[in-house]
Amino acid sequence: MRRFILIFIVLSFFLTSCTSTNITAPKQEKNNIESSTERVKAVWINYNELSMKSEADKSENAFRIKAENMMKSCAEYGFNRVFVQVRPFCDAFYKSELFPASEYLSGVQGEYIGYDALEILCEYAHKYSLKIDAWINPYRVSYKTDINVLCEDSIARKWYCSEENGRNVIVLPNGIYFNPAKDAVHKLILDGVREIINNYDVDGIHIDDYFYPTTDSAFDETEYTNYTNSGGKMSLDEWRRENVNSLVSDIHTVVKSKDERLVFSISPSGDIEKNVSAYYADIPQWCKTGGYVDLIIPQLYYGFQNENKPFEDICLKWLALERNENVSLCIGLAVYKYGKEDRYAGAGISEWQENTDIISRQIEFVGSQNESVGVALYSYSYIFSKNNVNNYIFELQTIKNMIQ
Repeated sequence: MRRFILIFIVLSFFLTSCTSTNITAPKQEKNNIESSTERVKAVWINYNELSMKSEADKSENAFRIKAENMMKSCAEYGFNRVFVQVRPFCDAFYKSELFPASEYLSGVQGEYIGYDALEILCEYAHKYSLKIDAWINPYRVSYKTDINVLCEDSIARKWYCSEENGRNVIVLPNGIYFNPAKDAVHKLILDGVREIINNYDVDGIHIDDYFYPTTDSAFDETEYTNYTNSGGKMSLDEWRRENVNSLVSDIHTVVKSKDERLVFSISPSGDIEKNVSAYYADIPQWCKTGGYVDLIIPQLYYGFQNENKPFEDICLKWLALERNENVSLCIGLAVYKYGKEDRYAGAGISEWQENTDIISRQIEFVGSQNESVGVALYSYSYIFSKNNVNNYIFELQTIKNMIQ
């Protein structure tokens, strides 16, 4: 009985909100996100979901079938924007002169598959009237720690093995990363953005929460020492934040210089303080100051019963941040958590196992807040998987009814 009452409440909310500010994005005269009448309804498609690595048939035709099915499914579900991960590990799902071909297409990094995946994704996204953003990870090179797993043509491997440029790449216990303090790294990332927006019909560039991979002072001690020896006065934390600020601002400039209508978006961790102190991503600065980012999508991957970070409280903190009129806020939601133990949620550890209406309730809550322009769901396979249990399928239909 409670389930049918929930359906009635959800559908009533949706129908009555169609003519209210719950569906209409807040009017900001200079805002360049979407239009003034359509909310962002986005989904992330990650590299594993795009992967052809384990497929017996890796042909262009096989990828085309996969790409079209993805975009058609997203459009029919009600989404209007897709974030497709086309450079996850200093590699490319497209023809690049800067980065080797992704192993997630051919099975071998650096081995070109014979077709341009991003071009095909753009083709089908626009066929089904979807906006498509190229999602890149600027600093992450590999989750592995052996530089030799990278192909010989990888710029990261070449730099690491070079006496002159070895400091551009750092190997940590949790993976291989570009050094945010190096000008050459900064330039490579900007050139990579230019390569995409100049050659592909994308609607934006998207990066997620891979900024500084560690707080360990040894990570960039050499560069920081050089900075202070040359008269620099910023603390290590301030200097690191400025390194990231500089890159983010420059990406925004590059994107806008190509076309003002292109959207530069960032999806940071849902923890505002941790972004600033541990990842050196100065989210409050990006929000209140123009020229950094158009759309911020915090990953609010928390349940309502999360003991330390209850969803509603954290969402309201984000919505309360001072924002420039050219910066919009969209809320990222964790569809992938259904059926799983939420190990860091304290008393809410079993919430995602015991409930099947969390996301629909979160969409309802976000829709009631005029400060948000919409939602983004992580990720594609958790929405369209054929293996979903019956009670979760019920929730997915509820979500679909809400966003269409």
